[in-house]
Amino acid sequence: MLQSSQSSPNLLLVWLLQQFNSNAKMWDLKCIAAAACFTLSNLLYTIYGVLQMRAISHDDGTSTDSLHNFTNWKELDPIYIQKKWFDSADTRPLMTWAGLFGCMAWFWFIVPIIQAAWILSRGGKRMVGTHMLLGSLAVFGGLIELLARLLMVGMTNAAMWLSKDFNLSNWTSETSNDGTGWRVLEMIHTVTHGMILWVDAFETLIMFGIVTVIYYSVSSEPSTRSSGTVEDESAGLGSDSMDRIGVELDTISNPDSTPPSKAFNDLSSKVAIHTTFNKCFINYGVFLGAVSIIDFIMDVLRFVNWKVFGSLSMALNVIIGVILLPIWLLIFAKQLPVATEKFENMQQWEEDDEKRSLVRGTAA
Repeated sequence: MLQSSQSSPNLLLVWLLQQFNSNAKMWDLKCIAAAACFTLSNLLYTIYGVLQMRAISHDDGTSTDSLHNFTNWKELDPIYIQKKWFDSADTRPLMTWAGLFGCMAWFWFIVPIIQAAWILSRGGKRMVGTHMLLGSLAVFGGLIELLARLLMVGMTNAAMWLSKDFNLSNWTSETSNDGTGWRVLEMIHTVTHGMILWVDAFETLIMFGIVTVIYYSVSSEPSTRSSGTVEDESAGLGSDSMDRIGVELDTISNPDSTPPSKAFNDLSSKVAIHTTFNKCFINYGVFLGAVSIIDFIMDVLRFVNWKVFGSLSMALNVIIGVILLPIWLLIFAKQLPVATEKFENMQQWEEDDEKRSLVRGTAA
């Protein structure tokens, strides 16, 4: 009885490990991690933005006239700036965490896109330039976003430290209370924040380029193939089926034997094939790309009318970062393992076929 009770937890642990391995093969964990990090990052940015807007609208406790506050900000009023920094001290850590989650999101995002580019190119044998563009967009765009987020985290923490522990009020004399330091701090913060605004705009262009190239590549895949070719849909079969196909091809290649009719028909017929990613996924990607382009236009138009287009840009950032992009990544996470397995089987089939050809050549 004691031995039976001890083996039960072990059996349960083995079963849980088997279930985990099975689910890991069904879903790409890198895409899931990227989706989770993108969602958390954009949610934190959104919460921070809402809290800042509320603070600006009510920072004097009695008035909701944000234009007056905006005027004080443009005038670099040191009293207003100092109060703004003190009031936002509790919410600024949200920017730090949002930036860190954004870094992790782009780190996890790069690898699946490169993996998809390699699969779509059939291991560098199809539309090489197009898929190099896809990989380049993922690598360079992801690195730029990652470095920008890290820089923003560092600058935000340094600015918070300056506002808390450094003398920013009395620069000309010990009792001048001129507030020159607060003016300098606010100008530096505004300039660095402006840099991140354009990096975020660049992020939407990167997403548009990635989904567009994936759509073009998948749409360019042939709809039918000869059933006996290496790129046949048999590439997605298991090892037993591929061994059977290899035996039939060996029989066909032997001139002293009569080719089986089934194998001959397989080699001479055309079969419909499934694309690497389904149409629902690539069409949804086009929709995501269209919304990303609209977001980029709103980012540019903010400098025409900040109040109107800035609000629209923030709303689109929330829609893309919290809803549309995570959904796209989850669909991608479901389809990428299937495409990877099919591609690896095809590569193994090619290697086995090459070995058989060498053996036949040596025997001849």
